[in-house]
Amino acid sequence: MTADPLRHYREVWACDFEFHAPPGEIPTPICMVAREYRSGRLIRLWSDQLAELRQPPFPVDAGSLFVAYYASAEFGCFLSLGWPMPVRILDLFTEFRCLTNGLTVPCGNGLLGALAYYGLGAIGAAEKADMRDLAIRGGPFSPREQAALLDYCASDVDSLCRLLPAMLPEIDAPRALLRGRYMAAVASMEHTGTPIDVEILGTLRTNWARIKGRLTREIDRNYGVYVASGRYRVNDETAFGREVAAIAAEVGCHPFYVREAIKYVHTSRREAVEEIRWADMAARTKTGLTAKAIARWENAGRDYSSWPQLDVMARELAGEYPALGIGRGYSSDDGYDDTDHAALLWDRLRTPTDPLPRVTDPEILDEAAYQVDGAPAELPDEAPLSFSVQRFSAWLIREGIPWPRLPSGALALDDDSFREMAKVFPRVAPLRELRHTLGEMRLFENLAVGSDGRNRCLLSPFRARSGRNQPSNARFIFGPSCWLRSLIQPAPGQAVAYVDWSQQEFGIAAALSGDVAMMDAYASGDPYLRFAVQAGAVPPDATKTSHPAQRELFKICALGVSYGMQAESLAKRIDQPPCVARELLRLHRQTYPTFWRWSQAAVDRAMLHGTLRTVFGWTIYIAAGANPRSLANFPMQANGADMLRLACCLATERGIRVCAPVHDALLVEGPAGKIDQVVTDTQAAMAQASRVVLGGFELRSDAKIVRHPERYMDPRGKRMWETVVEILEDLEYERREQEAEDSTW
Repeated sequence: MTADPLRHYREVWACDFEFHAPPGEIPTPICMVAREYRSGRLIRLWSDQLAELRQPPFPVDAGSLFVAYYASAEFGCFLSLGWPMPVRILDLFTEFRCLTNGLTVPCGNGLLGALAYYGLGAIGAAEKADMRDLAIRGGPFSPREQAALLDYCASDVDSLCRLLPAMLPEIDAPRALLRGRYMAAVASMEHTGTPIDVEILGTLRTNWARIKGRLTREIDRNYGVYVASGRYRVNDETAFGREVAAIAAEVGCHPFYVREAIKYVHTSRREAVEEIRWADMAARTKTGLTAKAIARWENAGRDYSSWPQLDVMARELAGEYPALGIGRGYSSDDGYDDTDHAALLWDRLRTPTDPLPRVTDPEILDEAAYQVDGAPAELPDEAPLSFSVQRFSAWLIREGIPWPRLPSGALALDDDSFREMAKVFPRVAPLRELRHTLGEMRLFENLAVGSDGRNRCLLSPFRARSGRNQPSNARFIFGPSCWLRSLIQPAPGQAVAYVDWSQQEFGIAAALSGDVAMMDAYASGDPYLRFAVQAGAVPPDATKTSHPAQRELFKICALGVSYGMQAESLAKRIDQPPCVARELLRLHRQTYPTFWRWSQAAVDRAMLHGTLRTVFGWTIYIAAGANPRSLANFPMQANGADMLRLACCLATERGIRVCAPVHDALLVEGPAGKIDQVVTDTQAAMAQASRVVLGGFELRSDAKIVRHPERYMDPRGKRMWETVVEILEDLEYERREQEAEDSTW
């Protein structure tokens, strides 16, 4: 830039807060430091001084520029203090992301990383981490700690003042202000948070170890692909395993209990036999008598009485090994008894010693079957279960589902494969949701819910390459499995509404490409059916009801095109031969040629010039070897992100309580009696945002309203949630039954 972009502002204030914010809570400001960029005027305030102010100690009108690094953190403190938001905001974090998106950033995207990128020194990373840990710890702070935190805060402000002139020549000022404006909206949404049913959340956290075992077994009833693992596993591929399975099926209990009973009976009998075998071995060793030796002796016409020293040895053995059953031998109290020990020992050793019992001996199996009569048909809740690839493969064969495979030939078991196949074969969806749930090791532990029952976490704006938010999947309520979203429940007298754009990516592609036929399809209200009509695949009067299968094929094709889906992938997606997929893609190219030329031109430009930009200037730098398909999708995704950000700005600035942005939707909240108006206002903001981004082309939006005591329900997780609730009800019933039983004693 040749002209000074700061010339429009009377003052330019760089600002930084230190604050304390436990998971799910709004931030508590600890201190603030601000410096006016031109004059160098410095303001240092501790928490008690901040609390006395009703507005910032510097101007925040349109004549003043507010500069920060990751400004949503500062604005969270503004909201906690009840201060008005600045009108003009320059966030050097968002600009650094925009200037380096797609490039390698050696030291990361934080303030230290940006300073290093521009060759500017800063405090050490270790010192910064120590100060951050001190702020996270929270007060009270000693005078020395207060001074250290203020100095640390001031060092960040001074770093901002050094970073600003280094970055300023590269910054697209008008669009940078829009990104800064969005950071204020982010702070507002993070401050509002999403209402959570904390009672059920607490119950889930307490009982999850028991719930997930029952949940797995309940969902698996329709699949039979989970098997017991660890000590609970019974291998039914062995002869013993088959015996166990047969008894279990006959008795009606789980094979684990049969196996444990067999082990108990076998061990008991083995211990009894082992004592006798040990006594027999000792007797044979001492006397030299074996079955063959006795037979030879008797065949020679002799008997036990003539075996050397047998009378003395037998008497001694009787005393040492009562298990021989030949009398007591010698007793210090009674002396020798008059039993003919030698004769009894001779008879005992005449036949071979009984072998140890085998686990498959009929007597042992019969005794075990008797013992497990009435045992449970299910394992205990804590019993671990594991996914069996072999059983899953057998289920796929039974269901006739062609599953994608790895180059090695093995089944592709990653979550992306399950998600895509669940779209084609809905019966896969519950299994995918279960696997996704079980794969989240800390499903509830990190979900950030504050003391007021609201989910709050960093929305992490501009973290994705498309410029979309990228909040923590573990902390954000919309991050984990879909069924957990049913924890969203408005408070009494309140309601929430999920307002999302209809076919947003299709509409963006139509408007930005200028494809008249595509825009006509979007304007019809059902672009997928209209695509089928335009392609001549269905009659002009076709409806969703009259041609559902054709509409679904053209819908999948239209959505797949935006992701650069090729014929082979599309064929798998629609479960049709590749020739059908190729024909669908041909029809799309034929029907929307302007779109295809525009899309290819975007890819060509990216490969030739190394960049792609959105309407609002969000930029991606193209590395060598970039995937053309992902480049083709960038305009839809990144301009969709532009649109969502503007809608969030408009909505929050108009006083709408936005709980969270979710890809192409907003979750908003309001009094139950006024939620319809809240939805109307939200849709107006979203419509305006679409017109601004798309040059006057307006996208529709749909809304789903949930009033207390109802809860939000994602259709994809409905069955899982209902199953979990049933399990919770069973556990509660069992708890009460146990309490009643205990009270009778």
